[in-house]
Amino acid sequence: MDIKIFKGFEEIYPEKIEGTDSWYYGQWTPCSEAYEVPCYKNKYPGTKLYLIEFPSGKVYEPIKQEMNVFLERPVYDNKDNLFGIIRYDFNKEVIQVLAYKPEWPGVKTITEIPFSKAGDLVNIRLIVSPFALVKHDIQNDAVEFIWPEEKRYELEKNESLYFQDGGRLYLTKKNQQAIGE
Repeated sequence: MDIKIFKGFEEIYPEKIEGTDSWYYGQWTPCSEAYEVPCYKNKYPGTKLYLIEFPSGKVYEPIKQEMNVFLERPVYDNKDNLFGIIRYDFNKEVIQVLAYKPEWPGVKTITEIPFSKAGDLVNIRLIVSPFALVKHDIQNDAVEFIWPEEKRYELEKNESLYFQDGGRLYLTKKNQQAIGE
């Protein structure tokens, strides 16, 4: 077994990015979700986010840690070979969808929307392809597209949106068994 040690990144746990065999991300944050940030009363230290290329071992930090800014884990779009990242800026109360490629000098802002458009900031995520910002309404078995267009889709019980491609939505459905079966 070949073990690779990344010095200076001891506080993160690398996790594989879905859709690619060569990229991992590492994230440090005292919160697990963006909606928890207001509990810090404007003293949230910010999220550290790293992209790790395997097997080269190169580590990228596309967005520097900022006070009161939460970064979601990245999603990978293999069609365009780029990463999408949601950036919640609690200073300006906006959500940004960012795009990043390691060969670029920085990130590109794809869109910026106010918090008020997204509601309570619960269950928001970025899907591919192309990028779309969605919010899962688990209580009502629905998914709301926030950007690039606003649309709501009703889902069947235990169903959730997986990704989109060519104007089609791909869903997953979890089979639930009753307790005691």
